[in-house]
Amino acid sequence: MSRSKRKHRYRHSRLYRIRRWIRHNKKQTVLFTVLGVIFVLGLVVWMRNALIQQSNRHITAGNSIDMGSGYRRITYNGKEYQYNSLITTVLYAGVDSEGVLETMGSYTDAPRADSINLVILDKKNQRMTIMPINRDTMTEIRRYTVSGKDRGTYTSHLGLAYTYGDGGKVSCENLREAVSKLLGDIPINEYVVTNRSSMPYINQLVGGVMVTVPNDDLAENYPEFQKGASVKLDDTNIEAYLRSRDTEEDFSNEGRMERQRSYMSAYVEQFKIVLEEDLSDTWNKVEKMNKYLQTSITKNKYINLANLLKRINFDENSFSLIEGQDAQGELHDEFYVDETALQEKIIELFYEEI
Repeated sequence: MSRSKRKHRYRHSRLYRIRRWIRHNKKQTVLFTVLGVIFVLGLVVWMRNALIQQSNRHITAGNSIDMGSGYRRITYNGKEYQYNSLITTVLYAGVDSEGVLETMGSYTDAPRADSINLVILDKKNQRMTIMPINRDTMTEIRRYTVSGKDRGTYTSHLGLAYTYGDGGKVSCENLREAVSKLLGDIPINEYVVTNRSSMPYINQLVGGVMVTVPNDDLAENYPEFQKGASVKLDDTNIEAYLRSRDTEEDFSNEGRMERQRSYMSAYVEQFKIVLEEDLSDTWNKVEKMNKYLQTSITKNKYINLANLLKRINFDENSFSLIEGQDAQGELHDEFYVDETALQEKIIELFYEEI
């Protein structure tokens, strides 16, 4: 190809046109170059801050234990442990709503889980343990857009895991996943979710419950709830006992959780007596409250769990509390678990040394 032809082709090439534009638009070129550098630097800074934030994020037990091949076998402090496969876990949550519990048309607007408890039925060691979990626990939860698009996980209040679902199965599964992650990815076999409208049904199932009031949190507004008093809970006072708290007082959820434990302790003993009398009739009564209940438990599973519950031990010492630190957040109280204590509790409740 001749030199003149090559020169002609070059003048009509894209590179030639770009260079020609740059020569005639030097000011714009400098401006675009500066903006490009600023953009790149901004991107680098953003990525750096994101990595720092990730490294400083609250770490749960699942992150800090060497999970090895998964939850079935773990290594902790140089020792190997195997998961007790004869454990059945049931997540119970009471959500802050009234009326029928039903799936909504959009996500992120479901009620908050106020009361969260994990029931641990250990067939091998013939024991039942209830682990109350503070709804304000800061941990990893999954969130969705209003239309239901998964936005991944981030650190927030555990009780909001239910909120960020659809008010139905997605909310239940979201809360189940969050609790599992908090506890080192152990499996949560079943779940039961109820709301305020279910309280009379639950209480009537065992004919009412006699409790010993553990604190004076409600004494000012409810004189019958003086610390140490024995009170029969019925339709007229059960909601106040289980739900009421002074929202102006920091960390008042702690006192409410204490009252809820006193109720569960008395309730389980009475429920075991009811199960001895008639398993099927109890299931029929549970079905009457199905508008205010969401559960993965079928009738066959219920019968198996009820028979197990009748045989295993449970007393006032069967509660296993998660240790941690309360803190004041920007909008809500926050609770940060003691990672070392939680890891040791997970080992104690769910594992056996190999």
